[in-house]
Amino acid sequence: MAEPAQDLTPPIPFSNIPALATADVISLAEVAAKRAAKFASMIDSLEAGPAARAAEVGRSLSGVGMPRRDVEAAVAKAEVAARTEVQNNSTDARWRSIKELVASAESLATTAQLWASPVVVLARAGLGSDERTNFMRQLEGAGPVELTNMAVHAAATGNRVLGAALVSLIDRMPRKDRPFSAADLAEKLVGPETKAVQDAIASIRNAAQRAIMRNREFEQRRVNPIDRVKMALNNKKEA
Repeated sequence: MAEPAQDLTPPIPFSNIPALATADVISLAEVAAKRAAKFASMIDSLEAGPAARAAEVGRSLSGVGMPRRDVEAAVAKAEVAARTEVQNNSTDARWRSIKELVASAESLATTAQLWASPVVVLARAGLGSDERTNFMRQLEGAGPVELTNMAVHAAATGNRVLGAALVSLIDRMPRKDRPFSAADLAEKLVGPETKAVQDAIASIRNAAQRAIMRNREFEQRRVNPIDRVKMALNNKKEA
């Protein structure tokens, strides 16, 4: 008996995470930036404590006539002990902050899909509205020149619903027959807003990654050059 043909239809990328509005994403980015800065300050303070303790031990032993090698060993031992104590005592606070930042980043899964590109954003404009339905009906038999003129009109007037109708219509055409670029029209109509949301999403994710990196360095007591380069590149993109 022949096996049934494999269904190669791509699945819809559903998510149980609700989408956030533009203002909410921007606001969340501001909150995440503050949380990341607060976490960085906490790590700086935690790292300063053991160094201060080591310096204190060094000063107390510098005048008692101990050999320099013994003083250095005592200082190093004091710093390690202080660092271990600080690290253990701060575990809950550090991971609580990290979990808050990671949760913020993970809450953007659906939003990132819906703001993947200007075309994706424009395609939603006026969905289900009479205005979009009327535009679709009126332009159904339009030729390439008329469609292009309407695209210019939509861009000039900022009419996103008209733009969405036009993009929907040319999406049905063979690529070689499309009279204008859907990406160009979408960029003109919703490009700045899309970029603002994408930048905010990147900022939130970057904030979470910075915190994870700083915490890893704090726990391992060393800097990872590769992580630092990756973070520098992310910061450059964000800027």
